[in-house]
Amino acid sequence: MCRAYDDYGPFVVVGKALPFVHHPRTVLLGVPLILTVGAAFNRDVLNSNAWRPVSLLPGGPRNSAARRLSENLTRMTGRRHAHYRKLIAPPLRKANVDALGENMIRLVEEHLASWPVGDTIDLVEFMYRLVRDVTIELLFGGDKVLGYSIADLARRVMERKWSASVMSFRVNLPMTPYGQNVREAAVLERNVIEWAETKRGDHNTRDLVSIIVNNPDPDGNPSDSTTIARSIPALLTMTSEACQTTLIWALLLLEQHPQVARDLLAELADVPPALDAIMNLPRLDSVIKETMRLIPAVPLQMRVAEQETALAGFSVPKNSRLVLSAFLTNRMPDIYPEADRFLPERWWRINPTPFEYLAFGGGPRQCPGFQFALNVLKIVLAATVKRYRTALAPDARIDYRIQPALQPTGRVPVTLHAQDGAFAPAPIRGAVRKLVRFPI
Repeated sequence: MCRAYDDYGPFVVVGKALPFVHHPRTVLLGVPLILTVGAAFNRDVLNSNAWRPVSLLPGGPRNSAARRLSENLTRMTGRRHAHYRKLIAPPLRKANVDALGENMIRLVEEHLASWPVGDTIDLVEFMYRLVRDVTIELLFGGDKVLGYSIADLARRVMERKWSASVMSFRVNLPMTPYGQNVREAAVLERNVIEWAETKRGDHNTRDLVSIIVNNPDPDGNPSDSTTIARSIPALLTMTSEACQTTLIWALLLLEQHPQVARDLLAELADVPPALDAIMNLPRLDSVIKETMRLIPAVPLQMRVAEQETALAGFSVPKNSRLVLSAFLTNRMPDIYPEADRFLPERWWRINPTPFEYLAFGGGPRQCPGFQFALNVLKIVLAATVKRYRTALAPDARIDYRIQPALQPTGRVPVTLHAQDGAFAPAPIRGAVRKLVRFPI
């Protein structure tokens, strides 16, 4: 995407780029791939019914659990999509999310208190567990046994699905990574259905699983196992993955920018553990916005043309694939000068539209859980910075992958110090230096 943008501009059509694409009941040959960058294309595509979300990769063999799990809320269209968005909307509305503030703060503080001061930890794993636990407790009924195990399994299936070994060798045999993922997806599907059935008849309006299983489908029929399997794993990842990834990057960026970290700590010094106080902190807000601008959790969005349409005066055939780039949109120099630098103060002067700043998407398919995510991000980052100074292990190498979130590859080793304000950047190596221009 970056090379195409540099060489050809914000609208690139690669004719017959995809030699074959799986499609229901057939295989399409010579499908065009369209690469777009910028607010105008984002607005046209995200506001249009002509385009629906799709993965460039099949989820799994036809009639498999892996395929069914990929056909979730993010892929639904029309009245089916509208029905399930409306179902899950109430617990994710701002007023209802804010009502969880006291419990969210308590859960975060209790979790952070268990982190081992003086030890070197894997920030990826510790932040994953923190956000997982808060999400299961507040949005999925607080089921620590089934909820945690299913969330962990969904995470493994997602990571393996997007691994190079699965994408490059899609042979469904027990010994291949692709075959292992197909079989693990089947286990995930069975476990999700069993979990949901334990909640049938228990109408909990704050539990997304209970909401799905105890409400009819768009045709008025009781929810069946296919609906349950398609919906719940996606909801687990949608409500937590972006938070985990953004918090890891935010702490790394603060570690590399000590003055920003000192200013943020000063802002947090006298702030009580109350939602209203935390949510209205300008420096905290700018650090999170700048992190999500510079390293967006979802750097690419993929769409397929549901019908013949037009874009930028170009006739687009039905079934064409299109990629929107949040990564490049969030670096357009007219809005974001020195776009590869971490400059939170820029947010005191700018107010981009959702199409100029793709953090949670835009249009009718904007992320339904964005308010929950924002509250988690601010509460966790504020509590972590007040309690700990994280120091990256000397000469650490930080690479990244896209699965589909833009995540660190492997471990992120940091040493936990009781917060003393002694911020000092450690040299950092790896592919992350392609994403950010660090001070050292």
